[in-house]
Amino acid sequence: MPLRRAKQACVHCHRRRIRCDVLQQRPCSNCVAQEVACELGISRRGKYPRKKAKSQALAQGPAPGSAAAPSSSSGPSPPADHMPSPDPNPIQPSHHARHKITEPTVFLGESSPLTTVMDPRHPRLHYPLPPRLLPTSTRDEAVRLHQVQQAAQLESNGSLSFPPEDTVNALLKAYFTWFHPCFPIVDRVAICRAKAQARLGGIPPLLLQAMLFIGVSLCDDETFARTEFPVRYRAKFLFYSRARAIYDADAEANPIVKLQALFMLSSWRGGPGEERDVRFWLSIAVSLAQKRGMHMMSKFAHPPKERRLWKRIWWALYTRDQQSAAALGLPPRIRDEDGDVAMLEPDDVLEDESVDDDVFGHQRPQDLVYPVEMAKLARLLRTIVSTQYLHHHKPDLATRNALNEQLCLWESQLPVELRWGSVFIDPVSLFLKGLLHMTYQNLFILLYRRVFLNPTPHDDGQIALDAATKSTRIMEDLLSAHLIQHAPTHLITHSFTTLCIHTIHHRRSSGTTRTLAEHRARLCLLSLEELQKSWDLENWVLHLFFKGLDDRTAEVLGLTGQGEHAGASSALVTDAGEIGQGGNASASGPVTDEDGALLAPGSAAGETLMPPIPQPDDWYGWVPWEDEADALNLQNLEFLYRFL
Repeated sequence: MPLRRAKQACVHCHRRRIRCDVLQQRPCSNCVAQEVACELGISRRGKYPRKKAKSQALAQGPAPGSAAAPSSSSGPSPPADHMPSPDPNPIQPSHHARHKITEPTVFLGESSPLTTVMDPRHPRLHYPLPPRLLPTSTRDEAVRLHQVQQAAQLESNGSLSFPPEDTVNALLKAYFTWFHPCFPIVDRVAICRAKAQARLGGIPPLLLQAMLFIGVSLCDDETFARTEFPVRYRAKFLFYSRARAIYDADAEANPIVKLQALFMLSSWRGGPGEERDVRFWLSIAVSLAQKRGMHMMSKFAHPPKERRLWKRIWWALYTRDQQSAAALGLPPRIRDEDGDVAMLEPDDVLEDESVDDDVFGHQRPQDLVYPVEMAKLARLLRTIVSTQYLHHHKPDLATRNALNEQLCLWESQLPVELRWGSVFIDPVSLFLKGLLHMTYQNLFILLYRRVFLNPTPHDDGQIALDAATKSTRIMEDLLSAHLIQHAPTHLITHSFTTLCIHTIHHRRSSGTTRTLAEHRARLCLLSLEELQKSWDLENWVLHLFFKGLDDRTAEVLGLTGQGEHAGASSALVTDAGEIGQGGNASASGPVTDEDGALLAPGSAAGETLMPPIPQPDDWYGWVPWEDEADALNLQNLEFLYRFL
């Protein structure tokens, strides 16, 4: 009687064509005898791509972004059964080969109970997913029906619709001019190719809607005036709500595309009662990145292109997470002790191929070093907050001096492309240098703010005032070049921080010093006015700030004349419904249907946006405010920091 064939064999026994008892014990007896790792192979039955007929292959042409690894491309999402993912085999670089990105896996850290049954000589952190658990697997008829309904709903509400080609190009140009140099989280070459191959799928709808949301936020007034949108705020809400609907419907399977889109959606500025704010979207993005194992990527042997993309995405998340956490006074989602990621380097940002396109632009020398230096400042920001503002840490002079030295060392080691005194070749160069050095000066303000508000015999508080003065000078240069409105959201916090320092200094000073403080405070208000064109600065917060001023200070700064310390300009504190100047408001009003529901530009009646659009001033009075003799105290200012 012939021996029965084993139902499953380990990789070693399968290669040697010998009987394996891995189902009875692991490691199997053969591997124990040979002293080799006993690993279960993944069946390729029914999973490998079949060869296409030659005529069919010629008709279809190359897949978008096929020159790059699938998971490193920001182009169209690949088919579900070929989704990119790390290698299911053990992932220690010293023991194993590079990742194969053809099988979906799940990341489980060292504390997972699953590690107790794995071979300790060959640890792993990624584990293969069974086919029935793949994101595209439909095990239930109800699930399949739900997916069909979700797809139909996305079509019906316009979430898969896009503006005319000219508008898309203009908004993508704004994205790659102002946002991409700051946060290079997409592959410019892959996006360019995907857009050119729209007939094969093009850019994933989720990613494209998110990029258009950023583009319409940062484009200049002339560019926006050439679009078919009447009001900038409503155009931003249109693209934001479409991207949000696609994400909620789980219509995108590529986790890298999800990460990129979630990071962009974190720029949405809602009110204090809105759940889906900056922290909401950032938290989801950080969670998804950690689920992929990005925080432990130094343990993996990724292909170079994928590794560089992962590092860019991770450090962009880290930078924004630290900035938003410090601005809101909340714990960051990313802790340094939980990760093992090498610092970003210029080679990680360098593009493999050069693109010089009117829409997608090209990479400049400063583009390579700006994200690297911002990541370094984000780490310093984390150290400052953890040592100066956590309840179990008592700030002391020695710690402040040590951090001061670290900040000065960072500045001394800056590449020449980003030094403030160097020649400004073009507006983008001035823009990036200004953002970087304002962030740098804001760290000094944060480090010495306590001693500025509560002066000490050492008079260290003057350092905070000097940093605010330098920041205002940079702000003035950016205002003169009409660049402020293109800045990322963290510049709002920096501008408001500087405004608070100058306002308090104005209260304390007299004579020429007082006049200079007034001038600098006005520049900060002007910067906030420009930033509102892009990011809809919450008017109710400025109302609180102006109300916190005493009558004399408000009168000097020109904030009186419209009731209770109305505002610095009509763009900052207007009635509900007015969204500022420069293309942000329209006398004709929004486009609506017969029932008054908002319509997308060019949409037919019935294609309405699902969520209602909140008005910025609806939240005024949300927080009770009692007049005090000195309303500009530390407690009130820290409250305002939470919303700017």
